[in-house]
Amino acid sequence: MRIGRRVSLASLALVIFLPALSPSGAFAHTKLLSSSPAAGATVITWPEKIQLEFDDALINLGDEKSNFVVVNNAQGDQVSNNDESVESNFISVSLTENMVEGPVLVYYRVVASDGHPVEGEFKFSFGQDENSISTNLDKDKSSNYPIGIYIGSAAFIATGIFFAIYSYRRRLKD
Repeated sequence: MRIGRRVSLASLALVIFLPALSPSGAFAHTKLLSSSPAAGATVITWPEKIQLEFDDALINLGDEKSNFVVVNNAQGDQVSNNDESVESNFISVSLTENMVEGPVLVYYRVVASDGHPVEGEFKFSFGQDENSISTNLDKDKSSNYPIGIYIGSAAFIATGIFFAIYSYRRRLKD
């Protein structure tokens, strides 16, 4: 009876951890391929819209607004409207008029076909060349931690649950 219980616990652990150990494309997230205006570019004429292109199709999650782009001018005022348009792997938003020259911050949050949200930001300059602009094309906040941390955390939690159940059952026998 003890051997059967050990085998079933080992099988359960194998079922839980085997998918986490197998290499899979499910851990890849969409990346920003290009933007118009481009990251780090200097534009003399204020654009009517911002368009971003990703390497994977974007999806909407029901009625929830899951994809958006927010654009702020050099004074921090929002200059983007609330009319994002998603077509395949492109998202665009129209802009209001802006007379403030300087760096422009574009922040985005999108959900790709893998279901994972990806967010990032980049800057471009309006009016004059801004040497202090950092061109961080895709600051992907969803991949800050390596997969090993998730696997290690899951193993730690599963081990704790296993020993708690083992101790509880042993206590009931005595």
